[in-house]
Amino acid sequence: MRAVHQIMPGFLYGDALGNQARSIRALLRRWGYRSQVYAQYRDRRLDDPGVDYRRYTPRPDDILIFHYSIGSPLTEFVLQITDTCRVILYYHNVTPPEFMRGYNDPLADLLAQGREELSLFRDMPFALAASAYNRREMLALGFRHVEVLPYFITFDALRESASGPRGREIADRLRDGAVNILFVGRLAPNKRQDDLIRAFHAYHDLVNPNSRLLLIGSDANAPGFRLELEALAAAFGVADRVVMPGAVGPREGLGGYYRAADLFLCLSEHEGFGIPLVEAMAFDLPVIAYRSTGVPDALGGAGVLVGAKRYDLIAELMDLLVQDQALRRRVIEGQRRRLERLATERVARKLRNLVESWQPT
Repeated sequence: MRAVHQIMPGFLYGDALGNQARSIRALLRRWGYRSQVYAQYRDRRLDDPGVDYRRYTPRPDDILIFHYSIGSPLTEFVLQITDTCRVILYYHNVTPPEFMRGYNDPLADLLAQGREELSLFRDMPFALAASAYNRREMLALGFRHVEVLPYFITFDALRESASGPRGREIADRLRDGAVNILFVGRLAPNKRQDDLIRAFHAYHDLVNPNSRLLLIGSDANAPGFRLELEALAAAFGVADRVVMPGAVGPREGLGGYYRAADLFLCLSEHEGFGIPLVEAMAFDLPVIAYRSTGVPDALGGAGVLVGAKRYDLIAELMDLLVQDQALRRRVIEGQRRRLERLATERVARKLRNLVESWQPT
């Protein structure tokens, strides 16, 4: 059997890249390929956490998909074996390091390294991008042949989470008559949860005091940013209406937050794609999002995009999508059509066609 392996800095549970690698590995094995994930950091919560990348021995007929999202020792490792096997770079985007400066300088250094070293792979005959936005970045750097392979986004675990004991408890607790505004994503400066608090303050003070902001995500990479968010909410007098429960995955009841929410609001300034936007659409939550980086690609014409952060106007728009049922239905219908175009069967067909096209003649 021919082999199509994957290599990545971190093969992690509950992570978008980790989920993508797991989906790709499962499909490749089903299609008859030998396939494993090799990684620097491997999460033991995974049923098959892969193999340490240093144990990978390239063979001439191997195809190796390199998931690229940060600077790491894997860059040098992969560059050394490009003459031995066929390497396919899969770019998931690298957060600009300036977002993390002052919050996590070691991480910012790795991000800077990732940005600088991406161009080292531009002469490869084939490459992948997780979104059209990522592809445009690659083409600007001189990559020649880049195909977009979207994420395999499935909702079974989230829906089971919403129906499970933890999800039901969360949803029941939050369904107390208040309007729940949701955002899911790491607490990090590029996600701009500070702007979400500013928009929520305008909505809470000018439109609907019986409202709540749910900010779901880990602060592990920028704990100082969480402190700033708490101080900002307190300064606006909405600290008791801003909920930040930390990292919550499907096992911890994440689906319950989606089920309880009335609206999904995203004001992020850097997204390679933005999977929670799609998850929100799967729960029929109207999405309002700031037009930035990969967000328009994720929405694909669905939801409501805003081009400026006018918090008073965003607050009025939020109220329209909560109160105007006809408008709400039209937005949700558009989002459902977008979900059809992101069906996993379509992504699987594209992956299979790509893998077959990479085979040496």
